[in-house]
Amino acid sequence: MSRAKTEYIVVHTAAFDGKNCDAETIDRWHRDNGWSGIGYHFVILNDKHDDFADGTLQAGRPLHVTGAHAKGLNSRSVGICCVGDGDINDFTDAQKQTLTAKILELMTIYPTITPDRVIGHREINKLIEAGELSAEFKTSKSCPGTQVDVNGIRQRLRDAESSPSESASAETMTDLNLALDLLEQNMPLFGSAGQELEKFLQHENVVRIRDTIGFD
Repeated sequence: MSRAKTEYIVVHTAAFDGKNCDAETIDRWHRDNGWSGIGYHFVILNDKHDDFADGTLQAGRPLHVTGAHAKGLNSRSVGICCVGDGDINDFTDAQKQTLTAKILELMTIYPTITPDRVIGHREINKLIEAGELSAEFKTSKSCPGTQVDVNGIRQRLRDAESSPSESASAETMTDLNLALDLLEQNMPLFGSAGQELEKFLQHENVVRIRDTIGFD
C-alpha cells in the first residue's frame, strides 16, 4: 500500500529487554500477529546483540510502503523502533546518535517534517487533544518508554539543525557508508596500497561511522 503525504516520524521502543533483538526478530513477531511483516521502517539496535554493534541501523518496511506502528497515523508517518525496553532503560548513546542522524536525513526527504513533528508513540494522544487525530486512536502505551525523553530527542534535532556542518554530515552519511563499503569490496585493486587502505578502514573513527550509520 502506498502512503499519503508523510508528515511525522514516530519513535518507538521494542519493549524487549533481552538479547539479540533486531529487525528480523521484530519481523517474526509481527508476522506471528498475522501482519504482512515488520511494521516499522527502521530499527536501531542496542548494546545487547552478539552480532551487531550498538547503534546499528537496519531497514524494515520500504519507505514508500505504509507502516503498521501507530494507528491513525500510519499513512502519514515513518516509524523508527529502538531496540530495548524504554520503560526500563533510556536508549543508548549510540542509538540516540543513529536516531538523530536518520531523522535528519528523513527531514531532507520530507521537508514537511520538523523537529516538532517527531513524536513518541504515546504523544499521539497530544494530537488527539489538539483535534488533529480522532479519539478512536488514543493509546494507553507509554512507548517509547517512561525512561525516554522525547523532548530531548527533539532538542538534539534542533541543535543539529542549527549547526550546518552537522546537518550536512547527516545528509551525506548514507553515501559515505556506501563509498566505504565500495572501497572495502575492491581492496585488491589497490595493490601495495591495500594494506594502508585496510588500516584506514579499521581505524576506530571509521569503524564508529560505519557502525552508526550502516545497514547490516
